[in-house]
Amino acid sequence: MSDSKDTEHRAKPFAEAVPPSTAEKLKARKKQVVRDALSDAAVALFHARGFEAVTVEEIANAAGVSRRTFFRYYESKEDVMVERLDRDGERFLVELTARPLDEPPLLSIRNALIPAIEYGLQEPDLVRDATRLLRETSALRRALMERRNRFEERIAALMIQRLGTTSDDNTPILLAFLTRALNDTAFNAWYDHETEDIAGLVDDLIKRLRTIVADMPAEFNAPRK
Repeated sequence: MSDSKDTEHRAKPFAEAVPPSTAEKLKARKKQVVRDALSDAAVALFHARGFEAVTVEEIANAAGVSRRTFFRYYESKEDVMVERLDRDGERFLVELTARPLDEPPLLSIRNALIPAIEYGLQEPDLVRDATRLLRETSALRRALMERRNRFEERIAALMIQRLGTTSDDNTPILLAFLTRALNDTAFNAWYDHETEDIAGLVDDLIKRLRTIVADMPAEFNAPRK
């Protein structure tokens, strides 16, 4: 009888002893550690040897994992690069969410875009390499476009909430496309001129946009019959 009680009181296996929420957090943390290790290893190799020369096997070895493990986290080395580049996109969404709801939408985009671009440029060597590769490598452009399409959908969803409208309104998706155009143009302009005045760069792009719109003939704004 005592043996039975002793058996019942023995320590449970770790997976059973840890509350589900804690176990899930530990699992997610472990996955993020591996993902970060792969991303950091890939970026270091890309910078040292060039994107084209680096293989998936070399990234996995540098991160201390197997090739099979690499493919649990990423579909390709292009996917690694695109995810790293998209960190400024995630930052933009955070910044946009924090903007006052009564702020004009284009001003909100401007005010969210500046810190997001500055955040992305914390890795200037990566941005230089990536911008060059995007101009030269169609596979990387395709991978980035797929991710940017999802980025636009998330911006549009936020704009629907901010404007108090619905998906039938074309304004939110138009603002999402505009955000992407301003973001991509800003990074390309930075690559060509390497200015430190990101606010000035974004403001210049918006001023050019306003000039283009202002040049439309007056009759363009007349109500359609």
